[in-house]
Amino acid sequence: MKINEKKLTLKYRAKTFYFASLFLPTKIKKDIENLYIFCRLLDDLGDNQNLSKIESSKKLKEVKEQIKKKKSTFPVVQKFIELMIKHKINENVPIELIKGIEYDLKGKVNVKTFEELVKYSYQVAGTVGYMFCKIIGVKEKKLILGGIQLGIAMQLTNISRDVAEDLKMNRIYIPRSIRSYKNNDKEIILRNNDIKKRLSKDLLVLLKKADFLYENAWISINVLKKKYGIPISIAAELYRKIGKKIINKKGNIWINRIYVNFIEKVFFSLTTIFKLYFSKKLSLKADVEKQVTLMLRKLNVKFN
Repeated sequence: MKINEKKLTLKYRAKTFYFASLFLPTKIKKDIENLYIFCRLLDDLGDNQNLSKIESSKKLKEVKEQIKKKKSTFPVVQKFIELMIKHKINENVPIELIKGIEYDLKGKVNVKTFEELVKYSYQVAGTVGYMFCKIIGVKEKKLILGGIQLGIAMQLTNISRDVAEDLKMNRIYIPRSIRSYKNNDKEIILRNNDIKKRLSKDLLVLLKKADFLYENAWISINVLKKKYGIPISIAAELYRKIGKKIINKKGNIWINRIYVNFIEKVFFSLTTIFKLYFSKKLSLKADVEKQVTLMLRKLNVKFN
């Protein structure tokens, strides 16, 4: 498995996260970078168009076995294993992440319910929030749950932004339970403007659910030490602004990729820091948190 580590870095692959990472304390910056590189490697294995689904699945299985053995011949994976040991991250967490990537390789993806989407989003993103919490030394169950909810919220934003791109790979993550158009034939959807408009409206429902998760995550962010709270809140708000932009465009994600430009990043970062220090106490969206907690219980997620 030939890997160009530079092409997996935050600076090269994730401008929003890279910008937020500039505010991280130096002592954990490298660990966060290694976590990101590992996650990006797995993501690339799942999306690599030069590999067959069988080849991708085989490589992911190989990584899974190396995590269990806590030894790898691949530098990226070995660095992650060392990170996992250093911060006492249970091996079941990255294995759930790999299961989420494997889900994308089982033929056409057509998510049926919001519960199924929460499960998938926990696997591919909530696990990352969990591991981030471990790296910065968070131990309280409630705060780790906030980190997981933030990861899920960010994944819902990703899904909303990338609907057209995912459809081209025969993947539709907007749950059938909230979709006004139930079929998942990509050719029909991508050439029919009426169907695209209907799906755009469905995205607004999904983004509202994401917003509740962002609100819950903010409750946890507010009580973190500011050296961690500042970069995490900036990452959260910049991603949340992508969702707001999609809402302002009435869910029209079909023409141009929606993103936050550099000037907006600077402005929103300043307003986010102000919010972190001076915002009023937020109220918990208990029904949303309960839904996430029940799903985590089904997945046997441990918070230690």
